[in-house]
Amino acid sequence: MWAIAEADTVYVSFCQVYSGRINGTANGLANRVVKTCIERANVIGQGYHIYMDNYFTSPTLFTDLFQHYNTAACGTVRLNRRELPKDIMKKNPEGVTIRGDMQFRQKDAVAAVVWKDKKNVNLISSIHDFSVGAVQRNVQQADGTFQQQEIPCPQMICDYTQYMSGVDRADQYIQYYVFQHKTLKWPKRIFFTMIEMLKFNTFRLFLLSPHHQPGPCKRPTTFLEFSKAVAVGLIGGYAGGSVRKGRPSLVPVDDHLTQRHLPGSFGNKSWCHVCHMRVKNNHQDTRRQTRYGCLECGKHLCLPDCFIVFHSIKNYC
Repeated sequence: MWAIAEADTVYVSFCQVYSGRINGTANGLANRVVKTCIERANVIGQGYHIYMDNYFTSPTLFTDLFQHYNTAACGTVRLNRRELPKDIMKKNPEGVTIRGDMQFRQKDAVAAVVWKDKKNVNLISSIHDFSVGAVQRNVQQADGTFQQQEIPCPQMICDYTQYMSGVDRADQYIQYYVFQHKTLKWPKRIFFTMIEMLKFNTFRLFLLSPHHQPGPCKRPTTFLEFSKAVAVGLIGGYAGGSVRKGRPSLVPVDDHLTQRHLPGSFGNKSWCHVCHMRVKNNHQDTRRQTRYGCLECGKHLCLPDCFIVFHSIKNYC
């Protein structure tokens, strides 16, 4: 599934199921996906910045978005993309040897940078200029210990690190309490994934709602608590009984074993039906009289033992 999410709230604005190649080719797939997502999410020309990973990023796409969609973008880029500055976008660029080294290039609205961290990071952007920020890294010293140091870093990479994880965070939340079972039928998996995505979006809107803000000194509702509340609300007091598997029995079952009967008083005393039948069949020595029993069955029964036995055991005598 292709998805676009808001970076701060992680709200999934639009998603689309990938149903296969169009006309037997995958050429231009990344460009089509990005354009479809920003169109359906209604973020074109509204000042939003789009961050994406290196599968989608290319100078051609960023130029097209900037010129025809009035939308700026930023993302890491693969070295085999066309129209990249090959003097710096290569495996071992000159002047980028130690941690913190960087090289910039600019063509029209698109800026390109390569920055040395543990490895080279290649990124292009139509949002940023050549501004430089800083990041904190643990650097190993000569004595083997690690010390935190401030390393120069292009601002576009700092912003990319901050805003890139919207879709990943949304997917992480969805997998926490997902209603997902193993199945060979992909429509079921897609359906339940969409249900979980709807639940997560509802949770994000719930946290933003002014009517559901936590009071002073109270923590906000967690996703687990929200998921439980949704489940309880959907159940609504209904609970399914035990379901017997297999073919139904053809032997008729007495009503007193299946229907709901309550004890009552007959007013006059008589022999308990269960005690009488057990004495008659030599399964019991004594029998008792009682004025109580089951009014539905019309049987005098000792409470509570004989009443329970009569309504739960078929061969009670």
